[in-house]
Amino acid sequence: QQALGLGAIGFVVGKTAATLWAPIFPKYVLLLPGDAVLGALLVLVICALASIVAIRAALRVDPATAIGG
Repeated sequence: QQALGLGAIGFVVGKTAATLWAPIFPKYVLLLPGDAVLGALLVLVICALASIVAIRAALRVDPATAIGG
């Protein structure tokens, strides 16, 4: 849940910053609404996959070893 929340926050902050700063630059890429939705979904999928990999790695560690015992 945290990974998805952070991914969503990061996407919103990035999209907002890109939208506000785009007029400053002489050339910029137009991000259509459909592309923005697809990008947001991809970010969430990548965050979910990354968290699954991290959880699986953490579950393989012996608890006694993890706390230094």
